[in-house]
Amino acid sequence: MKEKQILAIDVSKRSLDICVRPTGVTFKISNDLSGFKELTAAINPDLEPLVVMEHTGLYSFKLEKYLEEQGVPYCKIPALEIKRSNGLVRGKNDKIDSVRIAEYAWLRRTQLVATPKTKEKVTRLNQLLSLRAKLVKDCGGYKTRIKEMLDTELISKSDLIYKTQKAVITALNGNIQKVESEIETLIETDPELKNNFDLIRTIKGVGKIVAARMLAVTSNFKKFSNARKFNCYAGLAPFKHESGTSIRGRSRVSHLANKEIKTVLNLAAFCAIRFNQELKLYYEKRVSEGMKRMSCINIIRAKIVGRIFAVVKRQTPYDAQTLAA
Repeated sequence: MKEKQILAIDVSKRSLDICVRPTGVTFKISNDLSGFKELTAAINPDLEPLVVMEHTGLYSFKLEKYLEEQGVPYCKIPALEIKRSNGLVRGKNDKIDSVRIAEYAWLRRTQLVATPKTKEKVTRLNQLLSLRAKLVKDCGGYKTRIKEMLDTELISKSDLIYKTQKAVITALNGNIQKVESEIETLIETDPELKNNFDLIRTIKGVGKIVAARMLAVTSNFKKFSNARKFNCYAGLAPFKHESGTSIRGRSRVSHLANKEIKTVLNLAAFCAIRFNQELKLYYEKRVSEGMKRMSCINIIRAKIVGRIFAVVKRQTPYDAQTLAA
């Protein structure tokens, strides 16, 4: 088995700062094709390469695509994870950041796993869902503003301010419908996405957007092997809060989570306790026993996730008798 070669990268919009381990060599390249070629030229053929970088959103997209084309494995690490691993530090710049990423990756070189290749349609689905979320948020902001201004009698419905904002809301709603239509078309044209999408939709409480979000965030269920790991990622798994004999706090979920998918699953849970008789009875029973309502909602969210992973794993529609959580 070959020894590892770590190529740690601090990504910025126009440049990439690189630190290579075990040699400790550092250099800077441009964030474009010519720079990427310099990066691959630094790979030692006698070692097993792994490119390691932080999550930086769109700035690393071109690099990731190039590495996938060249067959070079890479992994993306949350910035907070790297930051907390460094202990007490003072000062920073791009070069120092690349060295710190290299130190983090070199110590964990036997544990790091390369990020699986993401299908172009899954990437596109993520982009469409992000756009929809932005449009929905903007639309909600305008609706709230209009309501407050009408309630306080600052404006009337004949006022230009009201009419202008109402027109913007109408336009935003139209664009939201177009994006949702594009999402459905995208899923329909991919057999793998369509198959899992239809299976997930058989679960009560799981609508089109929830199903699409689950497909996108799990890369069509290739990023997570089971519901337990996903619940940790989404902030649904409770953890103990204890120390010695003096601290006996109640279990709580971590704030280090994907808040977007957690919000979407929250809506699914509220829908489920309205229209799914089984989950409704379960929710009411736990509340009557004294459990806090949000803790009950969290359990419902976790149950929905468990059912989603179950139907995808079995490749059969949801059956309340055999798959009930």
